[in-house]
Amino acid sequence: MTETEMEKRAVRTVRRKHSKDLLAVLFFLLLLPYTCSVLFGARQEEAVETSGGVAGFGGFILWEKQNGVRQIPVEDFLTGALAACMPAEYREETLKAQAVILRSICLREMEENGVLKKEESQLEILEKESRQTLWGEDFAENEARFQQAVRDTDGIVLTKNGGVVKPPYFRLSAGKTRSGAEIFGVEAAAVKGGEALPQLPEGKTWCRSVECPHDMEAEAFLQEIRIRREAFAKKLWEEGIKLPEKGGKITLTRDSAGYVLFVDCGDKQMEGEKFRELFSLPSACFSIREEDGEILLQTKGVGHGLGFNQYGADLLAAGGKDYLEILDCFFTGLKAEKVRMPIER
Repeated sequence: MTETEMEKRAVRTVRRKHSKDLLAVLFFLLLLPYTCSVLFGARQEEAVETSGGVAGFGGFILWEKQNGVRQIPVEDFLTGALAACMPAEYREETLKAQAVILRSICLREMEENGVLKKEESQLEILEKESRQTLWGEDFAENEARFQQAVRDTDGIVLTKNGGVVKPPYFRLSAGKTRSGAEIFGVEAAAVKGGEALPQLPEGKTWCRSVECPHDMEAEAFLQEIRIRREAFAKKLWEEGIKLPEKGGKITLTRDSAGYVLFVDCGDKQMEGEKFRELFSLPSACFSIREEDGEILLQTKGVGHGLGFNQYGADLLAAGGKDYLEILDCFFTGLKAEKVRMPIER
């Protein structure tokens, strides 16, 4: 064999080797996804899953699911929380104001607890599937509006003396919102879903009382509940309170906004919010009277009446006020600041 033929043979050998190597690499890449699924598939159900969505100021909410723990971006969580507490027909500036309140509560909880779990938050959330069911054919439009309200207020929270606060909110006043300075330290009852009365000294000064006369025009303003006297007496008895005999008096102590602070039966006393919770009343602005063997409970407004009045806020938005002006109407001494999420511990 000549030198030239040997050289050509060597080249062919090298080429065949390169081709085999290339085929081996391609074969490996082809099988790689399958191999990974075989090796790690059993663990995927327990892995932490991160969902993407509304771009925001950072941070995650941990949410335990049947297949493990999901990391939900705070801004996505806020979209669901906003949908859970705000009617879809409300105006954009009202949605923005509520988004700032929810973000403030969320950030304060993260500062207090470190990594925040959905189950530990006072905020309720309406998942995407539930929003689709609730909004039906209007889902796409409403989803875009609620996400935009979160985006337009990206990172903005309410603070007092440099610290983030947890502003209370409710649906509809009894004609006037309550004064934090007046009721602080009087009632300690907590109502789930953003309805908790503030337990911190800061609530003493920045929840102002605001006249909301147009709330009385709302469809849900006045409601009545009737209950048989025997059933009414039984519920009170279970709380250690004896209902006075017919002709006896139940005394109601009210604040300046008309909400009941205390219910007195004989020598026993119950807080107004506790009574409201016991009988599932829309608000603690109620009256009691007896008619034909029944107890008539008549209520005004919806919610605890302290802080941000959603219905009243939407009327302000209709009048041209922006979300910062609306928030300023219900809170005094609070500052709107843009912040970043704290580093999770």
